[in-house]
Amino acid sequence: MKRSIFVLVIAAILVFFASVSPVKAMGQGDGICNGPEEVRYILVVGTDTRTVGYLYGLGDSVMVIRVDFQNQDVSVISFPRDLWVVIPDVTEDDGRTHGKLTQAYFFGTEGMGYYSGEGFGAGLMAETMKVNWGLEIDHHIVLNMRTFRDVVDALGGIEVYNPAPVYSFHQPNQPKFPTGGYFFGGQEALMYARYRDPNNSVDRVDRHAIIMKGLFKQIFSLSTIPKIPEIIGLYKGNVLTDMRLAEISQFLCLAAQTDFEDVQFRRIPKDSLYIPDWEGFVWLEKEPGSIEALLYDFQEGNWPE
Repeated sequence: MKRSIFVLVIAAILVFFASVSPVKAMGQGDGICNGPEEVRYILVVGTDTRTVGYLYGLGDSVMVIRVDFQNQDVSVISFPRDLWVVIPDVTEDDGRTHGKLTQAYFFGTEGMGYYSGEGFGAGLMAETMKVNWGLEIDHHIVLNMRTFRDVVDALGGIEVYNPAPVYSFHQPNQPKFPTGGYFFGGQEALMYARYRDPNNSVDRVDRHAIIMKGLFKQIFSLSTIPKIPEIIGLYKGNVLTDMRLAEISQFLCLAAQTDFEDVQFRRIPKDSLYIPDWEGFVWLEKEPGSIEALLYDFQEGNWPE
């Protein structure tokens, strides 16, 4: 099943809502859109927070965007939130050294206050990726559930195609979402993305991509264009990012020149993980070092088909 591109959704709309740093002078690169010579990695986190703000929250959805301005290449890798990882800087929490990937964001939030570096939850999530897999993050974008829901509603809803029935733990014999097409408002889109269904081959990581495809299509539809200024005004400041305006403009320029079908979407393969069939348990590597090897290929632009 072909995946859509999360990067263009982020670049074209979400960062406009964000509190970005003031414009600063930047050196000119020689890549497309005067982009930098080095490949850039952007951490994208969707938190489970339903209220305004980012004082606390778990990293409910975790993706990394690889952007290569030299070769006009964009790819995205998704991470299961329940991966068991080393989390640095959290030994103050009763000697903790490990946790789920989603908790790496939580312990770094301003409310928890464990992380001593910059970027709070996103900063600790990025540091966790570096410690565990050698993946160095350049920028981050964070979006909470309330803002996501409100943005979908402001766009007038999104169309999606669900490729397999989605069940819940409480109703294992009656699908919440049968196979087929849907038109989701913000709350429905959020619930579809967040349902836990361990028996489904299309899990939450896959459904996040399906939702982003629908969001992307709606954002760039002719009916949405007149709404963009209003949406930007309503939600500006409700997304967190450390990207500067000059950097954002480069990514937008690249997005406008990229054939959407050429953008690659990948995930940590299920067959490389031990995935328990009950809720709340951690996901483990079957072979230690396998994720690091996969991410090395991802960084080299050689992610296998």
